[in-house]
Amino acid sequence: MDSEHPFLIPRLSIIRETCMLATIVCTQVIVLAGLAQGIFPDVAIGRTLGTDGSTESLWGPAAYGLTSGAFMLPAGRIGDMYGHRSCYIGAWVWMALASFLTGISAFYHSFVFYAVCRGLQGMAAAMLVPCALAILALVYKEGPRKNLAFSLFAAGSPVGFTLGGLFSGLIEAHGWWPWIFWATSIACGSLVIGSLLSIPKLHEFDKEPEQQAQSISTPEKASFRRDFDWVGTLIGVSGLVLFNVAWNLAPEKGWNAPSTITTVIIGLILLAAFPFVELRVRQPLVPIGRLSSKSLFVLAVIACIFASFGILIFYLVNFIIRLRNGSALEAAAQFVPISFAGLAASYLNSFLLKNKIQPASILSFSCIWFIVGNVLLATMPANQTYWAQAFWANVLSPLGIDLSFPSATLLMSQLVPPKEQGIAASLIATVVYYSQSIGLGIAGTVETRVADGSLMKGYRGAFYTGIGLSTLGFLLSLWPVLQLHLDRKK
Repeated sequence: MDSEHPFLIPRLSIIRETCMLATIVCTQVIVLAGLAQGIFPDVAIGRTLGTDGSTESLWGPAAYGLTSGAFMLPAGRIGDMYGHRSCYIGAWVWMALASFLTGISAFYHSFVFYAVCRGLQGMAAAMLVPCALAILALVYKEGPRKNLAFSLFAAGSPVGFTLGGLFSGLIEAHGWWPWIFWATSIACGSLVIGSLLSIPKLHEFDKEPEQQAQSISTPEKASFRRDFDWVGTLIGVSGLVLFNVAWNLAPEKGWNAPSTITTVIIGLILLAAFPFVELRVRQPLVPIGRLSSKSLFVLAVIACIFASFGILIFYLVNFIIRLRNGSALEAAAQFVPISFAGLAASYLNSFLLKNKIQPASILSFSCIWFIVGNVLLATMPANQTYWAQAFWANVLSPLGIDLSFPSATLLMSQLVPPKEQGIAASLIATVVYYSQSIGLGIAGTVETRVADGSLMKGYRGAFYTGIGLSTLGFLLSLWPVLQLHLDRKK
């Protein structure tokens, strides 16, 4: 194989590589559009399903974040076992069906059915994201081309969220909200075809050693599948789901409710048991014994800053609609700068990596912009022009999103064995999506406690919660940077 080209697989033509990258980037676009679809039309959906004005509406985005986060752990391992390309294509089929069913929920007038369907969408996202990231890791060698590919993938986040919001607002204003999800179903069907045509058959487990250093042999493959960590999967996913459900039940039911107390206790017990199980199985769902202190700090940082990001987005949309009496379309239009700022941030990330700035330093720098965004919104009056603070929050926040995600992914890909790239990708993606759902539960609890009948006071409390979480993330991010500095001195 030509050592000059940037691929770990046989060279791709420029047309096929472009189509492959476009399809992979659409993963992040659709996944974030799916998140936006549970936020912008929240009022219209609430009117149809009977939850308008209730904190129960948190489950629109929270159910999606819950399942997309909790199921990414086994999704990464399943991708390693059965092939990331096959699982990726299957996940597009699942997303198409789940989106269709979410639209059908309007006929049942049941918010529970809607939330379950949103959870099914999240399960598809749970498979799509780690498989997409692992495909990039298995296709490209380390270098500028791989860095650019990861940066483009991250750029899909703000673009997807903005497009999801705009289309949701347009459809709500001029049509019927179920078409938001039916249009997504059609788009996912198109991406099934695009994936089949553009993504090469990687055969991660069957390549010759000289073609793919990351691969493992066929006997190892059989053992790998046979030893799948079913017990760890059951305990870990159940613990994550129950703990998350408790936080999102609390704003509506209260922390004194028996259902909330029971759910959180069982969830904590399962999560506490999870590491002991993982240290005793042959193929752990999460290789806890092989995770360095640096990787644990990276995951903790990502958890804090993306929990604050979920708060920022959800409460800004509701601030515009409920306190400034804007429509969903007006709210979505105000998020348009996020797309352009996200693209600029992705270019900045690629520039910093090209100039030998370490991913750990970029991750720490990114945390500042999560803090800035939440501070701007926490101090924003209701009767103020959009351009004074909300605009700048939408311009500066993407610096945090599109610098943190690729830098954290690159860090984790360097900290795990090559054959476990799916696990590295799924760990980051799990924390990103799961923490957003948890963040909404925490903010919802604070909102109900401090509101005292005032919507403004409740929203300010939520934004201050975002400030606290993003500041904690920044402080934690300084440890890997300090460790890197000490290693260089040695």
